[in-house]
Amino acid sequence: MTSQKTKFAVYNLAGKEKAFYLTEKIKLEIQPDATPKKMVAHSIIIIDRSGSMYYDIEALKETLIKLLTLDEYSNSELVISLISYSSKGDVTCHFQRIAIQDVMQPDSRYIAEIKAIQAGCATCISQSLKLAQKLIRPSELTAITLHSDGYANDSSFNSESKAIEAICNDLQKLDVFVNTIAYSPYSDFKFLAKIANSVSGSCLQAGNIKEVYDALYNTGNVLKEATGIVIEEPLASDYSYQVFFSPSAKKINGTNQTLKIFGLKPEDEAYIYKYKQITKDAYTQLTDIPVVQNDESVYAFAKANLADGNLNTAKYALASTFNATLTARHAKALTNEDIAKFTQDLEIAIFYPHVLAEHEILDHVKVNDKISVLALIDILSQHRSHIIINLKHLQANYQRKGVKRVNGVRGENGELIQPWLEIEYIEPGDYVQMGSFDINRNTATINMLIQQKVKLVKVEDKTAITEVAGVLLNDLTTFNNYTIVSDGEINVKALKVKISSKKAFDDLKAVGVIDGEEFDFQKEYTIELENLPLVSFEGNYSIIDGLFSQLAEIKVLSSILAAHLREASDVFIPAQIEELKKHYLSKSLYLNFPTTNEYTDLKAALSEGTVDSRVSYKIDIGGTEIINLSKLSSANQFLDRRYEVYDKETGEIFPKPTFELAFNENIAIRPKAVSARMKLTKVDDLMKPIFDDFLGIEQNGRVAEILNKIGAGSLGLLLQAKHAGTTVNKQEIINAMTSAQGKLEEYTEKIYQENISPLVFYIGATGLLPDEMSAKAMTADELASQYPNLQFSKSEQEGTFFLIGDTVISVYAQTEYYSKKSLLAVI
Repeated sequence: MTSQKTKFAVYNLAGKEKAFYLTEKIKLEIQPDATPKKMVAHSIIIIDRSGSMYYDIEALKETLIKLLTLDEYSNSELVISLISYSSKGDVTCHFQRIAIQDVMQPDSRYIAEIKAIQAGCATCISQSLKLAQKLIRPSELTAITLHSDGYANDSSFNSESKAIEAICNDLQKLDVFVNTIAYSPYSDFKFLAKIANSVSGSCLQAGNIKEVYDALYNTGNVLKEATGIVIEEPLASDYSYQVFFSPSAKKINGTNQTLKIFGLKPEDEAYIYKYKQITKDAYTQLTDIPVVQNDESVYAFAKANLADGNLNTAKYALASTFNATLTARHAKALTNEDIAKFTQDLEIAIFYPHVLAEHEILDHVKVNDKISVLALIDILSQHRSHIIINLKHLQANYQRKGVKRVNGVRGENGELIQPWLEIEYIEPGDYVQMGSFDINRNTATINMLIQQKVKLVKVEDKTAITEVAGVLLNDLTTFNNYTIVSDGEINVKALKVKISSKKAFDDLKAVGVIDGEEFDFQKEYTIELENLPLVSFEGNYSIIDGLFSQLAEIKVLSSILAAHLREASDVFIPAQIEELKKHYLSKSLYLNFPTTNEYTDLKAALSEGTVDSRVSYKIDIGGTEIINLSKLSSANQFLDRRYEVYDKETGEIFPKPTFELAFNENIAIRPKAVSARMKLTKVDDLMKPIFDDFLGIEQNGRVAEILNKIGAGSLGLLLQAKHAGTTVNKQEIINAMTSAQGKLEEYTEKIYQENISPLVFYIGATGLLPDEMSAKAMTADELASQYPNLQFSKSEQEGTFFLIGDTVISVYAQTEYYSKKSLLAVI
């Protein structure tokens, strides 16, 4: 066993030093005479038959049969087990521990079993691994090949992650390795790679059925020469990470614990890299240790961390190789498709190092100095009145990020009952005015809202509706949202535009997003978004401490006003509002057609592959007493929980009270007695003083303080007069509430757009906290141990939390469904 030491620095994507490592490379000698006798080899093949496999399941079955035919010829001692899975509780072991010769007998019932497999519904991987675990025998080399073309999300992504992690921990103690195959761009490659890395395997992104075949074939080759070689290497206490690397076996596995490796041949080369994180001073003083940045040790460190789920560390390690080609290609990798490409490029650099001669290797980190998408959106917003966008091009290249909805409601039998009115576009054409941009409040998502002028017509005879409730309908607008960035992924790769302002052209040209020597108002320009960084890594992000309490108080008061104004207007009387509703118009004259999902049965849509699911990461801010704003009750819910609404003359108590009743002069409101069964929470502590003040039960000044802050003090004066017994005109207070509601929304939006949304976008787009926000990642249990009043939803319970002063930033996964374009198998 020989070793050599080197060192390298880790830089962030802005080119700044973040950490320093001392590395020891150990060459392992596999002694033939020490090799155990050949073991019986067991291949457990696990295939995905969820609904998203609808178009590919037949090709997969044919490929599996071809592969088994080859295995019978090359490895007659092999025993096979076949498992397929779909929804939770829908896992099948088609056959177990059957000799390959028996599987391939003429008229074999095992082949008939394979041919009978049909696509099912959702994706529950853990049940298949649990079943496979039961089939493993001691002292027998077992290879599990796990195939998936989606996300493990049944019954939830969080429960699946937790269950699979526990199974992998158990598998690490057995003579088994797990290879995983991500089949399709919709696969959760990151998760599959993490499974493989944890159980001595490798993960492949298969773009078509041939690559699935190759992956299964390679696993069979290992089992053909099964020898029982086991490499087990503990991690010394003064090291922080270690990586096993075999260029001949094409294996890289990393861990911060003991390494245990299976699936090697006697002739394989084998190395272990051990990494020790040291201080900058210690790094500088080690003058006799060579600095190696663009080195196998750094690429291996990046690859192992990527497979281990440490995306940020992997990105920083890649940047630290000074490989400008790969850094530019993968710096913003976040999605599974991106991570698969990132993994592939790292493997090529490690296993075929001669390709590095074709890369741009510098002596520093090459920073993507192009304008960020976030900054570009600001410029486009400033000039949007002088930019028109090619809507036909946008629609042709757009991937919907949610489930498609259609106008209408479903009847008793699921039939679609369409509205009696529809819209017609007044100026249909290729171009529309560039829309307004909005950064989502709790995901790394940017939407563009496009407006188009329309008229309202009868479905029956296309007669135009020109007037409703005394209002001329000559200025109706429809709104359509297009997601430009979705959960940190560029969803619209390019925008085709025409520009009517020389100033807009100059500003866009100055930041390098359009070409052309001269301004030409007739030319169509292409604004490429795909290669832009989503955010600047050197941006300054505002301190958000104290903002949550402001937003919470504003939300409570805004909810109270919204509940009052649900059927009230500062313009229209109730009869007009009712007439507008009949014509699918809101009291603000926005079109408001009823809509329903395009499908009638989600399970059927998943089975047919027309709908699929993805994981979206939510980022919320909260406090140490209330985890986020979703924990606040609606105004009417809290009114029912803590108050009684009654008739002053009869004393009758309304069983389902709402704030709309408060406009009636004979209605009064009083607090409920707190029963022994009622559990008071910090939400009660926040909401009740604001409610009491608004209702005049206990005038503590909270409402006036909030209203004065947003410039809506007139409503506060009217409320004070009402509480003092002065008669207040109903329409006057409705007008004041409407104005205050608008100002509350504007104030909230300002806080989000200036302080919170950019931070949320940065975290969601990079997976990093800004450097100036140093905080340790915590689990829900760890946070709750410090702040026991916090309440967590099922999704939040599995989240990650950062404590910044008195502010809690939470990151957690949720399953989202979306309408999917059909992808046929490539055979």
